[in-house]
Amino acid sequence: MVRLSSPLFIFIAALSLLLSACGFHLRGEVNLPSQLRTLLLSSQSGSTGFDRDLRTALTRAGVTIAANDQENPLNLIVNGLQTSDTVLARASDNDVTQLERRLSVSYYLRDGNGKVVFGPRTVSTSTVLVNQDASISVRDAYNAQQMEQLGQKLAHLLVYDLSYAPL
Repeated sequence: MVRLSSPLFIFIAALSLLLSACGFHLRGEVNLPSQLRTLLLSSQSGSTGFDRDLRTALTRAGVTIAANDQENPLNLIVNGLQTSDTVLARASDNDVTQLERRLSVSYYLRDGNGKVVFGPRTVSTSTVLVNQDASISVRDAYNAQQMEQLGQKLAHLLVYDLSYAPL
């Protein structure tokens, strides 16, 4: 049996940790087509938090949100957010203890003439909500926090999905 010296073992362990961590950094930002660098955003999501997260995600991807009077930018139209719940677990007294909440939104791109150039597309994400049998205030605060995180994730997924637009 070969015995590794401790400096060599530490070096190999550190190298393996560094190599496995590289995968998280290689993805980078979303590369959007050049036609999407200026967009007019029309959102009927019904959530100011989601709209704010979407504007932030678009800006981080290098998109400029145009004003209404700008000539012929593509119009990103976001329809209303839709949620659905699936009961995953119940307690012995039949109270719901876990839910899977799915949040989805559909969107499409329209050019300056009103013609749809991409979409409609639907993007969705989900999370498991636990502690649904806790007190009402604790449950509502927890669910609100999880919905905020779900909205942020959905905004990033929408921008990521835009990178596949065949423009």
